Amino acid sequence: MNLAKQKAFIIHVIFFTFILGIVYIVIKYLLPLLMPFVIGLVVALVFRNLIDIIEKKTHIKRSIVSILILLIFYGIIALILSLIGFKVFDFLKGLVSNLRPLYDNTIKPALKDFTDDLVMYFPEVQGYLDGFLNNLSETINTVSASVLGTIAGLAGQLPSMLINFIFTIVSSFFFTIDYYRISRFVIRQFSGERREMLLKLKDNGIGTLGKFIRAYATIISITFIELSLGFLILGIPNPFLFGALVAIIDVMPILGTGAVLLPWSIISFIIGNTKVGVGLLLLYIVITVVRQAIEPKIVGQQIGLHPILTLLLMYVGAQLMGVLGLLLLPILATILKKLNDEGTLHLFKK
Repeated sequence: MNLAKQKAFIIHVIFFTFILGIVYIVIKYLLPLLMPFVIGLVVALVFRNLIDIIEKKTHIKRSIVSILILLIFYGIIALILSLIGFKVFDFLKGLVSNLRPLYDNTIKPALKDFTDDLVMYFPEVQGYLDGFLNNLSETINTVSASVLGTIAGLAGQLPSMLINFIFTIVSSFFFTIDYYRISRFVIRQFSGERREMLLKLKDNGIGTLGKFIRAYATIISITFIELSLGFLILGIPNPFLFGALVAIIDVMPILGTGAVLLPWSIISFIIGNTKVGVGLLLLYIVITVVRQAIEPKIVGQQIGLHPILTLLLMYVGAQLMGVLGLLLLPILATILKKLNDEGTLHLFKK
C-alpha cells in the first residue's frame, strides 16, 4: 500500500512538473510572439459587457456598436500617447542639448570649488580628484551620446512597433465583433468534464485578470498622488505630468521610481539645489516603502492570495520570465486555487 502511494505521488509530481514546464515555455516564448492577439482578446473581454448592454438597449447590430466603441477607445489612446510622446520628446531633447552646458557652467565650477577646498586640507588627493573630474567629463559625453543613441534606436524600432500595433487593433476588432462566435467554436471542440473545466477556467481567468488590473490601477493611482504632491511641494514644473510618467515607470520592476528620482536627486545636489535633492531623496524613500508595503497586500486581497505568497510568486515570476512573469504567475496561481476550491482540480487540501 505504501509502495502504491509512493508511485502515485511520484507520478503526480512528474505530471505537475511537466505541466509547469509547458506553462513556462508558453509564457516565455509563445505568449510574447502572439502578444498583439493576446492584447486584442483582452480588449474584447474588457468591452464585452458594455457592448452587450448598448446592443440590448439600442437594438443596433453588435458589429456596429463594437466598431464605434473601439474607434472611440483607440482615438483616446492615440490622443493620450501623442500628448505624452511630444512632452517626453521635448524633455529628452532639452536634456541632451543642455546637459553639456549644464556641466560646464554649473556642475564643473561647483565641483572645482569643492575640490579646491578639499585639496587645501588634503593635498595628496589632488591626483585622484583630477582623474575623477576627467572621468566625469567623459561620462557626460558618453551619457549624451547614449541618450541620442537610445532615441535613434527607438526611432528604428518604430516600424516594428507600428506593425504590432496594427495587428493588435485589427485583432481586437475581430475578437470584439465575433466574440461569441469564436468562443462557441472553441467550446464545441470539448465535451463533458473538459468543457466544464474550460468554462470555469475562462470565467476564473477573466475575473482574476480584472481584479489584477484593478489592483495595479490602485497602486499606480497611489504612486501618482504621492509623486504629484511631492513635485508640487518642491516646485517642479508640470508636477502632474511628471507624476504620471514616473508612476507608470514605477510599475516596471526593472526600472522603478529610483531610475528617475535618484539620478535627479544626485544632479540637484551637485548643482547646489539642496532642497530639491533632499526632497527627491525623501520622496523616493516614501514611495518605495509605501509600494513595498501595499503591493502584496492590495494584489493579494484582489486575487485572493496571502500577501507573502503573492510576494513570493511575483518575485519568482520576475526572475523566471521578467515583467510578464511578475504579472502572470500570481494570476495562474489564483486560477488554480479557485479551481481547487470548486473541486474541479485536487491540488491541495483547503
